[in-house]
Amino acid sequence: MIENVFSTVIALAEALISDPFLLGMGAGIALIAAWFWPKKKRWRVKSSYRALKQLNKMESPAQKFAYLRKVDPFVFEEMILSSLKKAGVEIKRNKKYTGDGGIDGKIYINGRLILIQAKRYANHIDPKHVREFSELCHRHKSFGIFVHTGKTGAKSLGNSGRNVVIVSGQKLLSMLDGDTSEVKELVLIKA
Repeated sequence: MIENVFSTVIALAEALISDPFLLGMGAGIALIAAWFWPKKKRWRVKSSYRALKQLNKMESPAQKFAYLRKVDPFVFEEMILSSLKKAGVEIKRNKKYTGDGGIDGKIYINGRLILIQAKRYANHIDPKHVREFSELCHRHKSFGIFVHTGKTGAKSLGNSGRNVVIVSGQKLLSMLDGDTSEVKELVLIKA
């Protein structure tokens, strides 16, 4: 069966290469895909700025967390990066959202690389996620910020190691409101 699939793929590739019309169509489809693919990324970045404005109109922390838990997970990642960028932090957005290896973004504080991971939780965060992110940061020889909307238990704090700062609760809301001083201070203390 695999031989049949291989022979079909080879036949299609040969037909594509030998026929200028099919080759042109394939190139056209590739260009169209390349044109539209980044637009979804740009849409989410723009959406993150709109979501930050919407969030800042809300008065109670409970309303804000309910909103954050409903927003698209990729927009939530972008909200974190956008708020840091607005506060003057150098950021680097990922080219794609899936297959990012657990890194949702990168920032630089005083020239140091800091990895970002964002999670939306309704309840307690999974200590395993914190441990895996801490190990990832260790492999990259960097520090990390684990941002989440849930509750942080003692096991999660214990799994953060010496290289990960956990940002949630009021620290998260302050960061999304543009006050990154506390987060920067925590990172510099760990560094």
